[in-house]
Amino acid sequence: MTTTVPEGLSVALHQHAKGVAVVTAGLVAPVGFCATSLAPVSIDPPVLSFAISTRSASWAVIETAEHVSVNLLADDQEDVARAFSRPGAEKFGPGTRWYRDSVGLPALHGVLSRWRIAPVERVRVGGSALVVGLVVDVERGSPGRLPLVHYDGGYGRLASA
Repeated sequence: MTTTVPEGLSVALHQHAKGVAVVTAGLVAPVGFCATSLAPVSIDPPVLSFAISTRSASWAVIETAEHVSVNLLADDQEDVARAFSRPGAEKFGPGTRWYRDSVGLPALHGVLSRWRIAPVERVRVGGSALVVGLVVDVERGSPGRLPLVHYDGGYGRLASA
């Protein structure tokens, strides 16, 4: 069976398991979105990247933010991932456990780890932007927990670490 490259790529990417993060920003009004595109770029210097749709309600803030927070979700936070992946949903409503970190960024409770990054590049590619940022702070959560995984359009958990 022959498919177009976009169709074939979409099917293949559904077979690729990815960790789930919520990227947050906004020193005044908080914004956030679910990201499965988080990727390490370099350990020395510490650099991460993620992609965001330029049609996302969060893009206007992310596009100019001096810092953003990347919250790596634990396997018991599927509800958080679902809330932050729905366009137009009230993401920082009463059901979301969050606070302002030491520099005023919105931060989620109960995550595996949190990285504050300073974006150094924002490259538009198609309808998305690739954000590359220098990690300026790392906060680790409780050890022994497992990450939430996105696979085949749904969420799953690892059997063991």
